[in-house]
Amino acid sequence: MNITGMNLILAHLDTKKKVNVFTLIIYGFVICLSALGHIDETVSGLFDRLDRRVSLS
Repeated sequence: MNITGMNLILAHLDTKKKVNVFTLIIYGFVICLSALGHIDETVSGLFDRLDRRVSLS
C-alpha cells in the first residue's frame, strides 16, 4: 500500500469518527429535550395540584 492509499484510509477513519461524534451529539440533544419535556409536564402537574389544595383566603 502506498502513502496516498494509507492517507486515504486514515482520512476516512477520521471522517467516520466525526460523523459518529456528531450523531451522538444530536442523539443526546434529542434525549435531553425529551427529558426536559417530561420534567416540564411533571412540574406543571405538581404546581396544578398544589394550586388546587392551597387557597389564599
